[in-house]
Amino acid sequence: MMSSSLTDLYSIDRFESADVDPSRFDHEAHIYVGWLYLKNFPREEAIARFDAALRRLTMKIGAEKKYNAMITWLFLLLIDERAQEGEDWPAFRKRNVDIFENWPRQNAA
Repeated sequence: MMSSSLTDLYSIDRFESADVDPSRFDHEAHIYVGWLYLKNFPREEAIARFDAALRRLTMKIGAEKKYNAMITWLFLLLIDERAQEGEDWPAFRKRNVDIFENWPRQNAA
């Protein structure tokens, strides 16, 4: 589980500039950053911006083959569907354990 101090590592600005440590950018970090986008932008803009930033990051680290648009968009739609107005990250995380725990462990970009 991502600690609250780890959430300080990820922001929209840092993600868009591909200023994240790929070795620490795991499945939960992907979900957290997607949640940030959906919390701060309308759904369509959030998805477009996250998608573009993730593509930049995978290109920067040479992991383009790990990028999958369908999985990216589906997860963002799932996060958007499950997010509740005014809910903070710990509450979202606690309510949605299944999207964190039941995901196959892979080397994510």
